[in-house]
Amino acid sequence: MTPLELQDLLVEEFKELFKDYAYKTPAGDRIPLNVFPQHIPINETDEEEDPVPYLIVRLSTGDDDGTRDSNNKVNLVIIAGIFDDDLKAQGHRDILNIIQKIYERFHENPNLKNKAAYTGEFHWAAQEDNYYPFYFGACSISFYIAAIRREDEYA
Repeated sequence: MTPLELQDLLVEEFKELFKDYAYKTPAGDRIPLNVFPQHIPINETDEEEDPVPYLIVRLSTGDDDGTRDSNNKVNLVIIAGIFDDDLKAQGHRDILNIIQKIYERFHENPNLKNKAAYTGEFHWAAQEDNYYPFYFGACSISFYIAAIRREDEYA
């Protein structure tokens, strides 16, 4: 498995995880989270829909120390963005519930389709500035994927 394959698996995992939840759009509809790999798609015209609500599954860093029993560790940042124009300004609650759901999913079962294993490392942050009616938060999460092993006679 490669980091890109891990990213694709997580996009599908999050689509499934949040399929029964609906969040408000700027147009006033309620829809499931849009889930994007790495970035929000570029709008080609001004008439395209706003991508909110969304999750972005962003590959961040990775490492493999190269020892015989090492793993390829892949670090990702999951960015959540929602729209909530209620004047009580409580959109952060949806953001924190999204982050909590991701946390619970992998702390309860670190296995990702028998192809990657959650390392247990989890960090989160909520926005500090006011961007009403938009709310943002993020979490960082790490997975082990299979590392490539040296196959020559000196391995």
